[in-house]
Amino acid sequence: MIDAATLAQMNGEYVVPPEAGPVWRAAARYGFDMSLVEDALRMTPEQRLEQHQHALDMILELKEAGENHAAK
Repeated sequence: MIDAATLAQMNGEYVVPPEAGPVWRAAARYGFDMSLVEDALRMTPEQRLEQHQHALDMILELKEAGENHAAK
C-alpha cells in the first residue's frame, strides 16, 4: 500500500519537506508553488540568470512579432 505522501507526489501535489520551517510551511499553505523555489535553489546563480535571460529574449521576440503583426 502507498502512503499518502508518496501518492501526493505521484499525483503532482507538493509535499512540504519535514525539515521546512514555519515561513516555508506558511507559504506552501498560502498557495505558493514551493517546488518552483526548490528547483531554483538547485541551480547556480549563473544557471538562474541564463534561464531568466532566455525568458526575457522570448518575451522580446513575442513583443516584436506582435508589433510587426499590428503594423500590417
